[in-house]
Amino acid sequence: MRAARVHAHRMKRTILLLSLLLSTALYAADRPYTRNVAIVIYQGVEVLDFTGPTQVFASAAQFGAKGQEKAFNVYTVAKTKDPIVSHDFLNVVPNYGIADAPKPDIIVLPGGSSDNVIKDAEWMAWVKSSAEGAENVLTVCTGAFIAGKIGLLDGLDTTTWYNAVPGLAREFPNTHVIPGRRYIDSGKIITTAGVSAGIDGSLHYVARTLGRYVADRTAEYMEYKWSPESYQTAKYAQLNPRLDAHGRALQQAAISTREGNEEEAVAAYRALIAQNQKDADAWLALGRILHNQKKYAEAMAAHEQAAKSPAQRGEASYNLACEYALTGAREKALTAAATALESGFRIRWYFENDADLASIREEPRFKALVAGIR
Repeated sequence: MRAARVHAHRMKRTILLLSLLLSTALYAADRPYTRNVAIVIYQGVEVLDFTGPTQVFASAAQFGAKGQEKAFNVYTVAKTKDPIVSHDFLNVVPNYGIADAPKPDIIVLPGGSSDNVIKDAEWMAWVKSSAEGAENVLTVCTGAFIAGKIGLLDGLDTTTWYNAVPGLAREFPNTHVIPGRRYIDSGKIITTAGVSAGIDGSLHYVARTLGRYVADRTAEYMEYKWSPESYQTAKYAQLNPRLDAHGRALQQAAISTREGNEEEAVAAYRALIAQNQKDADAWLALGRILHNQKKYAEAMAAHEQAAKSPAQRGEASYNLACEYALTGAREKALTAAATALESGFRIRWYFENDADLASIREEPRFKALVAGIR
């Protein structure tokens, strides 16, 4: 009987897991790629508590982009759009007030004078409703008290700033507060210790959702030495295409490129293309390597394939403009540059400074294109 009950329990758990994975996969396929990240700010918010995660998500938005779609859209939210003061000296103008803030997918609750949020019923009502509809909530320092007040920490392992640990444990007895941890990932809720620990928790979230490669690139860009804990990538692999088998293969090939193993990377991208001739991510990456190797004809062929995908058309067209310019096809270069701009690749610095475009930079048509970049 016991064996039968165990078998039945396992079957039920398996069916539940399969249902969850299926529903999650369908959800992931339907949702926009870019996730909204709301950074909550208020009078007396700790500077690094909110600027640390802001830096991480803003940087990872680029490193984890899918074509012209950034991984994250980062913005600050205060109760109103009036400036707030952080750390008694830094004036910050929020992007939004609670009346007009976009619906967040991720909410960051930093610490500091968090009572200024907790004691404001209207503010807390926004936090509660937004957190309930969000995919994830990340707290920094005493921001954990805000999450605790709306019941987000019940039954969970959590952490906070070392000096606030006793108070959090006392105020929320249904929460298991663990001192000495930089961050604790409880699924929807990630709590972090004080100040700089918000950077670690944010990098962990990036690694969890976009892969270790994107998190490492972000930390490298920030010149930040972090000590990552084990990642729960298997558990969350269904949540983001950057963590499925295809995404992992792309990231591994990118690592090979950075390590100087270009031929190994080329072989990996060609293997992906052999599996799917419409793999625009692989075509684009392959084109970049061939371009760097000055194999312009092959690079153009790869970028023409990548440009068939709306998601990659902008960057692929820009690369084509460079290759046409380098090989003397000036009219084609100008047309490709126009297509890049129309498709969302609008980084003015590249158009004005990339040596590959030197041969067309003085063309009136090119100057007009650049002048129109806003």
